[in-house]
Amino acid sequence: MEQNKKGLSMIVSTLIIILLVLVAVGIIWVVARNLIQDGSEQIDISAKCLEVSLSASAVNCVINNATAETCAVTLERAAGGEAIGGAKMVFQSADGLNNFIATYTGDITPLGKVTEADIVVDGFNDSNKVEITPFFLDDSGNENLCSLSTAYNF
Repeated sequence: MEQNKKGLSMIVSTLIIILLVLVAVGIIWVVARNLIQDGSEQIDISAKCLEVSLSASAVNCVINNATAETCAVTLERAAGGEAIGGAKMVFQSADGLNNFIATYTGDITPLGKVTEADIVVDGFNDSNKVEITPFFLDDSGNENLCSLSTAYNF
């Protein structure tokens, strides 16, 4: 008895091709799903940022020495928005060439005020401007800065 192995090899090769196509579709699906989820997370953070208005209402700095000063910043939040993770405060020197970044961590309730005292601005002692940028924390605890910031000249 002679067996027809030609037909059997066609079936095996067809099954291998179908299996490879399924694996390729699975890989493409995983990559596409991750891209979509990352994009939706960024949209979610951008929407949260639009609802939050945070600004400095008072800044008081005292010169420590030739290269440092200690500042107190009062942050004020307008109504609306979700709980924030905190705020970045960027102090700028009078000549605009240097800056120093301080971080306030924690939420500021809507219509609330908080004063962050004892911020040691190191590297210069003539700051005259601070920019406030709120941020949110993602599920991993990473800071996601809002694209909008407010400036306060003093």
